[in-house]
Amino acid sequence: MENNGKTLTVVKTEKENHDITSLYLKGHSTSLDNRKAGQYLSIRLPEEDKWTSPHPFTMSSAPEDETIRLTIKKAGAFTSSIPDLKTGTPVKFSGPHGHFCRNIDNKENIAMSAGGVGVTPFLSVLRHFKNTNAKNRITLFWTSRTIDDAFSLKELEEMTGMLDLTVIHTLSRDKEAARFAREDLPRIHYVSGYATREVIQEFLDVSNTAFFVCGPPRMQEFVLDELQALGVARDIIEIESFAFNPG
Repeated sequence: MENNGKTLTVVKTEKENHDITSLYLKGHSTSLDNRKAGQYLSIRLPEEDKWTSPHPFTMSSAPEDETIRLTIKKAGAFTSSIPDLKTGTPVKFSGPHGHFCRNIDNKENIAMSAGGVGVTPFLSVLRHFKNTNAKNRITLFWTSRTIDDAFSLKELEEMTGMLDLTVIHTLSRDKEAARFAREDLPRIHYVSGYATREVIQEFLDVSNTAFFVCGPPRMQEFVLDELQALGVARDIIEIESFAFNPG
């Protein structure tokens, strides 16, 4: 099997929930030295005497972290193989790619809207902000089907005590989401349904706020419509579409 190109090595895999796994990779490439929060890699795995086709995944680790972390949801044969990768497996990659969340460090007030595993670029940003003791004001709206579909919950709780961060979990299939709220975590909120315009208004002043949206297409369109109803112009909202051209 040819091994031309840039290669990282699997350090470990870590189960995040029932269908999401984090893949930890290590190795040196000058192309990764200046990576930014919100960017992604395209990876190939060894398959018999060849490499698989490329698959793009956002780096959920902070740019400062020594180890690259990709947090991946099962959605086919390739992604379903991730939990079974062994330590030491070579992973061929290209990147980093993309410009999502560019210049986010310079935004004083930030609103992030994530759908499911679309939270990964925002986790990268938040881990970066934690590493750099950032003072930005951040509001994260994260839509999951149920609380069991979310992950990194403890880490997010801790971040609300380290950053100017408020987290709103909107649970689309839980009619009693408010029961998860805790008095000792006043900046973590749980709302049944979706991040509607009413929910956004309750937790956020949309004026002078930079908006970032990442998730499935239908979720993105819903959020964009709700923000537009609140007077936020679409052309100032940054969107991650996960589009990738192997060429």
